[in-house]
Amino acid sequence: MKLQVYRTNASSYQDSQFLNREKRILEEIEGVKYIQSIKEIDKNLPFALITNTKTNPQELASNITERTVLMIHPNSGFDNIPLDFVKNSPFPIVLGNPIRANAVVEYMLGCIFREYVQIPHHRHWSESRKWDRKLLRDQEVLIMGYGHIGKLVYQALRPLCRSVKVYDPFVKDASNPDLTSNWDESIFDKVSILLLAASLNATSYHVINHNVLKRLNQENIIINAARGELIKEVDLVEYMQKNSKSTAYLDVFEQEPFKPGHLNEITKLTKTSHIAGVYDRLNHDIISFEYLILKDFMDHFQKNEMKSFNEEYKECLLTEQGYIQNEQSY
Repeated sequence: MKLQVYRTNASSYQDSQFLNREKRILEEIEGVKYIQSIKEIDKNLPFALITNTKTNPQELASNITERTVLMIHPNSGFDNIPLDFVKNSPFPIVLGNPIRANAVVEYMLGCIFREYVQIPHHRHWSESRKWDRKLLRDQEVLIMGYGHIGKLVYQALRPLCRSVKVYDPFVKDASNPDLTSNWDESIFDKVSILLLAASLNATSYHVINHNVLKRLNQENIIINAARGELIKEVDLVEYMQKNSKSTAYLDVFEQEPFKPGHLNEITKLTKTSHIAGVYDRLNHDIISFEYLILKDFMDHFQKNEMKSFNEEYKECLLTEQGYIQNEQSY
C-alpha cells in the first residue's frame, strides 16, 4: 500500500526541525510519502491527514478529503472538528488522547501538592518540630470527566483523600460507587478540591458558574487544565473576590492568549499559558504516536481487517455516537 501523509497545520511549539523530523521518521514506514506542500500531491494516491486544533476539516480541498482514508488528530480536544464532518467521514479519525494525559495529570497533582505539601526549609534544628498544614486525607475531591486524564487523577488521589467523587455522563460502572453519570448540583456540596478534566461542548459551556461555586467548601482549590470555557470567568472572579479562602489554578481561559493583566486582581489565582500538556519529549511522543497509528493502519488496511483496527483503537476513535454523546453531556 502507498499512502500520502499531509500535515494540515503545525503548532507554535513545532518548528521546521519538527516537521523535517516528522517527515524523516514517518517515511521510514514502507509506502509512506510525506508531502509538505499541496504542489507535491499525487492525485492517484490516498491520503492520511495529520491535523491539530487550528485545522477546520471542512475547509480542506475536496481533492484531499475525497481520497482521505485516515485522519490523525494528535490532540485531546476536538472542538474544531464539526459533527457533520464526523458524520460524513468514511475513514477513522484517531485522537491523541493518551499523548498528553500523564503530563496533564502531573500538572494537576503538582497544583494540589503545592497547596498542601509546601516543604519548609530549616536552616537550624527546630525544637518545636511543628508543621502547620492540612492533609489530603481530610479533603473532598470532585473530578469532572472520567476519560484518560480523569481516570489517572482518580487512581492517584483515591488512596490519599477522604473521598474522591467523579462525574461523567457517559461512563457507567456499578462496581465504582464514586462514579456518577447523573447531573445534580449537590455533587459540588462540601467539595474542597475541584478538578476539571472534561471536554467542551454546547452544554458544558460555563458549567462552573455562580450556582456551582457557592456550593463548594469555603476552603477550596479549583484546577482547570481542560478547556477555559468550562468556567464562567466573571463568576469565578466575583466568587474569589468575596471568598479569600478559595485558590485557583488555571491553565486554560475563555480567550487565549489572555491579555496582559488578565485576572491579576485575584491574588490567589495562578495562571499558566496552556502548558499542562507540554513537556520536553512532547514532539517526540507525537511523532511516535503518529508512526504507530500509520503503521498499524496500513497493516490492517492491506489485510482488509479495518474492523480489527477500529476495535484496537476504539478508545481513541472519534465517532458520530461519541461526538453526539459529548454534545449531550452535563
